[in-house]
Amino acid sequence: MMRSDKKTTTPVPAERGLTFRSVGLGLGIVVFINLWVTYAETVVHSSRLNLSYFQLTLMAVFLILVAIANPFLKMCSPRVAFSPSELLAIVAIGMVGCVVPASGITGFLIGVIATPIYFSTPENRWAEFYHPHLNSWVVPTEPEALRTFFEGLPLGASIPWGVWVAPLAWWATFILAVFALSASTMVILRKQWSDNEKLVYPLVAVPLEMAQDAGAKKLIPEFMRGKLFWIPATIAFALFFWNTISWSFPLVPALNIFPNAGDFRFTRYSPQVVLEPLNLFTIGFAYFANTQVLFSVWFFFLLHVVEGGIFNRLGYQIGRSTDSFSADPPTEAWQCFGALAAMVIWRLWVARHHLRDVFARAFSSQHRVNDSGEVISYRTSVFALLCSLAYIIFWLHQIGMDLATATIYLAAAGVIYIGLARVVCEAGIVYSGATITPQAFVMDMRGTYAISNASLAAIALSYSLVDYMRGLFAPGVAHSVKLGDLIRGNRRALLVWVGIGVLLGLVASVLYTLYLGYSHGAYNFPRFPFFSGDPKRVFASTLSQMRTPKAPDPARMVFFGIGAALMALLTFLRYRFRWWQIHPIGLALSSADNTAHYVMPIFIAWGCKTIIMAVGGVQLYRKATPVFLGLLVGYTAGVVWSFIVDATLWSGQGHEVHNW
Repeated sequence: MMRSDKKTTTPVPAERGLTFRSVGLGLGIVVFINLWVTYAETVVHSSRLNLSYFQLTLMAVFLILVAIANPFLKMCSPRVAFSPSELLAIVAIGMVGCVVPASGITGFLIGVIATPIYFSTPENRWAEFYHPHLNSWVVPTEPEALRTFFEGLPLGASIPWGVWVAPLAWWATFILAVFALSASTMVILRKQWSDNEKLVYPLVAVPLEMAQDAGAKKLIPEFMRGKLFWIPATIAFALFFWNTISWSFPLVPALNIFPNAGDFRFTRYSPQVVLEPLNLFTIGFAYFANTQVLFSVWFFFLLHVVEGGIFNRLGYQIGRSTDSFSADPPTEAWQCFGALAAMVIWRLWVARHHLRDVFARAFSSQHRVNDSGEVISYRTSVFALLCSLAYIIFWLHQIGMDLATATIYLAAAGVIYIGLARVVCEAGIVYSGATITPQAFVMDMRGTYAISNASLAAIALSYSLVDYMRGLFAPGVAHSVKLGDLIRGNRRALLVWVGIGVLLGLVASVLYTLYLGYSHGAYNFPRFPFFSGDPKRVFASTLSQMRTPKAPDPARMVFFGIGAALMALLTFLRYRFRWWQIHPIGLALSSADNTAHYVMPIFIAWGCKTIIMAVGGVQLYRKATPVFLGLLVGYTAGVVWSFIVDATLWSGQGHEVHNW
């Protein structure tokens, strides 16, 4: 909750929340960041800026608003300065709309739908197996337009926009339906998570700390007043600044610590641990999380290392999943996904009385439940959920997916969306992901012998929204809805503007990506989905399922069940015995691909906060907050500075100083 200080703040008028300028600026920031991320990754070839739930680019723009723009407005006239609610409204719009570019939606979407026609050859037989099931309203079917997209247009030729209009428009309707489904689900669950279960929402805590005294008379925000902020911020920025000097002057030794300093294995059989202690972006957000949750993350990762080492030493391993996105090793990946599914089912069971009241209120305005505090009413939420879910099923069926496959696919996707939203709201992990894709889940659990070729082709196309299994919109919307509690004024319009931000971001990033592809050739893009070839592997692996159908995999079912049983046991122990302090949430994340990258920063954040709380309690925790905000701000400024140097001096040969 925002703090108030009678000496330094003045009351903020109720209408100064979701204002015209906050909405306009929020939408403009979404478009700007979508273009920025696309340019950084495809042209400059610099850091990956779009892999976190609170995007580093959004943090950079928000910092400029809080530390530069707002003080300037106060100098001109205090009445025109941004209020805390206006700043939080900008964050609420940005956290969702900034998910779209590059590795969010655009890269996967364009890469996947452009692949089956362009890369079809007589040898791979894609024309025989895929093309009969591809409709022109789903994928662009003009070979020459696709060739020039990947290879670049001849001098003087015009971009064939018309080839892309129909498929991208229909995909946009599907994406907006996914957003509506995510938003309605998060609104329905907000009261249960925020009010009943008291989740801490660590990602919301950072903008709250930065914006809480925006209405104060003093120009400099409170968190920036003092050495506890400026010393760590300066040190963090100086590390990046030093490295940018070494790029141009080889005699200056580089500090090879960004984005990671290497990796190691406890034994020759153990999974790797990535040495990334200076990922200050992760540390800064994790500081605001519960210490038991942070302990759970690194504790279960160590168990994952031990378990993986034992399996490798014994030579036991089930085969890899049928796609290139699921985590490795498959035994523990399926175990973790079972744990995530059990966690989601248990949390929905705990919320059963609340869910009953929500649906009762939706169908009866006389029901006792009061939804006036929600960003949209329960009636609107429930009907939006039902309509968007029906449209998604209809859409998947129209592209060829049978109803049974679509049902299992959506169940697995629901586990990822709800599960990761819950994880981020509770653990504050700015990077996390599921271990199994919905596509692999449905193919391995149902068996591809029971799935038609049309359904398998539709499954391959559905990788357009795989989003590295990060839950796409759900985690961001969950935080936007939470921010809605703190935004004054007409909050009922918040999600409408968030949805418009998603659409504007999609349009901006898609158009710019297509323009860059036709101007420079998408083959010159350095990363997924064009350079690394993941869409080709997706279609190739799915084709192998068409040509050699398989039965359901009992080994995967066993490990899925083991993970679910372990999560149930750990949850029972935590709720039944007060002395049991191990939080089960880390079990669902332990073998995810990016966990190895953020586990050391999480350990550092846990150690620092544990010591601080033991020595000085909540009072010392509050006093130390500027230190971690300083590290976060300095790191963000350093990454942005590195990008500016890359864009100015090293465009096309940029340096990846920030990843996970």
